[in-house]
Amino acid sequence: MLEIGKFTSLVRAEMRLVYAYFFRRKSLVVMYLAWPYISTAFMLVFGYSVGSPKFFAERVGVEAPLFLVVGSYLLFSIMAIVDDIMWRPIFDENSGVLPYVLSSPTSVVLHYVSIPIPRFTLSVALGAAALLPVSIVYKGFEGLLVSLAVIALSILSAAVFIPLATALGLGLYVTGGENWRAISFLRPLLLVLIGVYYPRWLMSLPLYILSSLLPPAHCVEVVQRVLVGMVEVQLVTVPLVLATALGILYSPGMLRVSAMWELKKLREGVKV
Repeated sequence: MLEIGKFTSLVRAEMRLVYAYFFRRKSLVVMYLAWPYISTAFMLVFGYSVGSPKFFAERVGVEAPLFLVVGSYLLFSIMAIVDDIMWRPIFDENSGVLPYVLSSPTSVVLHYVSIPIPRFTLSVALGAAALLPVSIVYKGFEGLLVSLAVIALSILSAAVFIPLATALGLGLYVTGGENWRAISFLRPLLLVLIGVYYPRWLMSLPLYILSSLLPPAHCVEVVQRVLVGMVEVQLVTVPLVLATALGILYSPGMLRVSAMWELKKLREGVKV
């Protein structure tokens, strides 16, 4: 109960920080609302220039605009987790905050797990505002149900991704220092393997196996199966169980890597 109380306090503090910054800059509100449409428009212009929308619908099983809007929403929400967790240690050190993080009685793990929650909630809320109209236009009342399912699965994908993202992010710092180049390479690779814009069941076998190691990839697959109407119990239940199991499986690694990173920082000292 004590740890839950500490975690709640950390989330509350992060929300004050993020929301104060966010609502002070109105342009960010517009960007959050427009980003799924902008990315979808770019993908449609590029896709229509090299292929037929009819072929896309036959290949994937759903109209391109709806599929890409949902994919953009998922990408937007997942990026909130990846960016906040992987880049925050560098930001903390460069801004001089890291000594206070390390000297705090609160667990380093709780600190970094609490970081992406505020921006993720904004991504979910404002992304849903862009997702709902398109879903309703293409699927009517069923589109409302689909949107709610997508939002719920995006929340699950974020929850199961936090252990792996934290372990990978802090692990890079343990093995190679604050190497922003490695993070810049790893970040897009993760987003490709998650399969936001390319269904996993169309991937080659090696890529499919590799993407299976990423918990959110299974949630994204379920979302795409819901979109195309492939909602058999086994096709939905198995990926969700795998995503949850992987999230639990990576949790001990997150704790171990976090402890190694904290020990490394305490030994070498912190730049101020």
